[in-house]
Amino acid sequence: MQSLFLSAVFAALMFSGFSAAFAAALGFVWVDVVRPQQLAYSIINNLPLSFIAAVITLMTFMAKDKKSPPKFDPILVLITMLTIWVTLTTFMSDFPHQAWGKWDWASKVLMFAIVIPYIFRSRIQIEAFLLIFVFSASTILFSAGVKTILGGGGYGTLAVMGTGNTGLSESSTLAVVCVMLIPVIMFLMRHTLIFPRNLLTRGLFLAIIVMALAAMVGTTARTGIIAAAVMCLLSMLQSKKKLWWIAGLALAAVVIMNLDLSETRWGNRMSTIETYHADSSAMGRIKVWQWTIGFVGKHPLGGGFDAYLHNRILGVTPEGETEYLPEGQVGGKAFHSIYFEVLGEQGIVGFAIYYLMVGLAIFKLVRLKKTWKDDPGMGWIAALANALLTSIVVFLAGGSFVGIAYQPYIFYMISLTVAIDQYAARVVRDQLKVKGRALP
Repeated sequence: MQSLFLSAVFAALMFSGFSAAFAAALGFVWVDVVRPQQLAYSIINNLPLSFIAAVITLMTFMAKDKKSPPKFDPILVLITMLTIWVTLTTFMSDFPHQAWGKWDWASKVLMFAIVIPYIFRSRIQIEAFLLIFVFSASTILFSAGVKTILGGGGYGTLAVMGTGNTGLSESSTLAVVCVMLIPVIMFLMRHTLIFPRNLLTRGLFLAIIVMALAAMVGTTARTGIIAAAVMCLLSMLQSKKKLWWIAGLALAAVVIMNLDLSETRWGNRMSTIETYHADSSAMGRIKVWQWTIGFVGKHPLGGGFDAYLHNRILGVTPEGETEYLPEGQVGGKAFHSIYFEVLGEQGIVGFAIYYLMVGLAIFKLVRLKKTWKDDPGMGWIAALANALLTSIVVFLAGGSFVGIAYQPYIFYMISLTVAIDQYAARVVRDQLKVKGRALP
């Protein structure tokens, strides 16, 4: 029954895609996040669903949706440059099998990011993208949230929608994405056009937020609490009611400080933040980051995808001594950071391209927020820009301790930045044309 349901959902999305490119692209997003081919036991379990969705999207776009395409934005230029660069470093990798395996999915993420602004161009289409992203992720975070509320969870044990240690099945990734989604959900709750804005819709979105927070707690991933703290800080700074935020956060801090959480999985895991020097996992990451700096010093162009395999670091003893794999054995401790992941794999050039892309997206979002915040008809752009800005900063904070630099979630936010920027520019051009025709 599960396989039949997942197959029916995919078929419906693809059938809709023959009439509109953005519908097929929504199917690509659903496949990208939920990964139904890994959940189905038959029918679609061995099919290349992402490839099928991409082909239908491009076919429909070329046949029906080429009118007034957006300009090729500088951010899209940087994503294209990054796609080319990661391909070049993959050719140079000393571990071609592993590198090409990661390139296979990472390159699809980058190429889809390039076409997002060409396909999602209207307010309804952009909102549909956000809704599919949120609801697709909710498939996983609802399972995790319910399991947490019922007393389950724990780091590496919150197995939901499959047990693979990839995508949203990985605890730290799930924790960061749960927090990233909250600003987007808040935007949808306040500005949705597809759903009626009533108590039922508001309750639905609030339930997703509650489950996202529960799932974040259930992962017991330390990066989740850091991401949540950054989101709360940003929300407080952006709010007109800062005193309420300060009072609420102070009250929460007092309550938590007076609760004995030491015997809980979450409390036990969080306590290792203060004692990171005695935690083998944390010290292992620091050793890998130190190794990465030295590696890039000798290999400034990077080592290609999965270059961490060079380090051979197995762990750190309680005495602080680094343990290595035997000479000649391939393996090592992963980067566990978006910064060192990009630096070690793509070198100085790739690092510069990647974070210039992120920085330019942040600049655009700040500008959009300031430009449209007082416009009654375009206020939704300022609100969405604020939500995307918060999500990106949360990703940058949480990603400091988990290697998700090429996961699709950050590229969704960056590409949607281009989409709303192009939408705003198109509205301005149309208004100028109308004014020009109105002149005597």
